[in-house]
Amino acid sequence: MRPFHMILQDAPGAELRRVDFNAEGPDHAFQIARNEGDGVHVELWQETTLLARMTKSGANIWKLLPTADLLVGADQRAVPQDARIGV
Repeated sequence: MRPFHMILQDAPGAELRRVDFNAEGPDHAFQIARNEGDGVHVELWQETTLLARMTKSGANIWKLLPTADLLVGADQRAVPQDARIGV
């Protein structure tokens, strides 16, 4: 099992959450994010490596975004402990 984390930003951009999880591969992120609402933005990280940026555009439909232009700045990746959700 490898450590991953996701940074989730709600559609209005007002709320950031960090979700830490261990999995065999990064595809497990879709299982965790499946209940998120439409319009949520997600960054998927393995330690300090950005693996994917995506937006949920419908029921289990994800739009992959370029990874060069970060959704969340480096200073915002360290979401406060009370905002973290362990999975």
